[in-house]
Amino acid sequence: MKMRRAYKWLAFAVCFVLFLVMGAETVPLTDRAVVMGVGIDKTGNGYNVTAQIVMPTDSESKSAGYIIVQGEGVSVSEALMNVSVEAGKQLSMSHCNAVVLGFGLIQHDAVAALDYMVRNAYLSENALLVAAENSAEEILSANPAFSDMSSLYLQTMLTRYGYYPVRTGRNIKEFLIAYNTDPGGNWLSVTSMKPIEGQVGGRSEQQSQYVFTFCDTAVFKGEDYITKLDERGTRGINYVENKLEEGSVVAECDGKEYTYFIEKISTKKKFSKDYSAKFEVKAVLVLKEIRGGDAVVAPEETQPDGRAAAALAEAIAGDIRYAYEETKKAGVDIFGLYEGFYSVLGKNFEPEGYSDRAVLEIDVDVSFV
Repeated sequence: MKMRRAYKWLAFAVCFVLFLVMGAETVPLTDRAVVMGVGIDKTGNGYNVTAQIVMPTDSESKSAGYIIVQGEGVSVSEALMNVSVEAGKQLSMSHCNAVVLGFGLIQHDAVAALDYMVRNAYLSENALLVAAENSAEEILSANPAFSDMSSLYLQTMLTRYGYYPVRTGRNIKEFLIAYNTDPGGNWLSVTSMKPIEGQVGGRSEQQSQYVFTFCDTAVFKGEDYITKLDERGTRGINYVENKLEEGSVVAECDGKEYTYFIEKISTKKKFSKDYSAKFEVKAVLVLKEIRGGDAVVAPEETQPDGRAAAALAEAIAGDIRYAYEETKKAGVDIFGLYEGFYSVLGKNFEPEGYSDRAVLEIDVDVSFV
């Protein structure tokens, strides 16, 4: 009897290993449509899904370019199924690196759509996530100036080139974790398209080319879209919530405009039992240029002084406070003060009206390289 059980377990183990090794590749490569980017738009009757698909031509995955395929349905599942039918191949989502949500979608049920995509569409939770100023279809169908595919262009601008003050990438996992753990606020970068004149990159085609901007931020409370912040509010959020490695900050001093490259910037939050919050920001900057009227002064001709440092610190603090005040007016605790005060007060924390009692102090320390 014991021997029979041993054989049964051995057979089960062998089958399980074979499933792991072979089960994921049961569909031949030539029968799969490799999705590099996907967009979801809300329609009157359901959803429209736009997929940017690379079509392999042989077993070595050589690409013959990409196609844009769309599908509609009363659910995201049905829309994806219709994309697969239209493409004539089974969708492979494992290489999808960008998910774009139309603005109409984020105003209704973005969380539900993403939840389905992660749990049922074999989509990586590390896929980049952005909102579109208008429609996701528009972004994925655009011809980007510096890449062959808009999904790769988004990924390059938001990840490979580091975090910028007004360009910040966020993946699906980060967005859903904030939704499930942060009762105060959540956010998502909004991208828009800007046409450029002429052709770049040695291209000869006559199709219009675009660059994408990321100046606005969509703000959520739970699953509900609340408001949209402009470029200044976006900078304020990013100064607090990210460690910026690239970008620039601009300030005026003595009638001149100083532009500094951000070498490094990071923020620490400290909370007290008297409902005061202190954000300690450390910024390391490199002088980029100085503009006085129509003239541009070369950085090597000028050394930063205390007045320039104070002006830059004031500019950074002003952007942070602007983001805080604008989201507070909309009823959103974008910087997580709730969790901060709860962590120091424990059972003595009084959630009712805490935001009205909160005092935010912003201390910016600017140094130069």
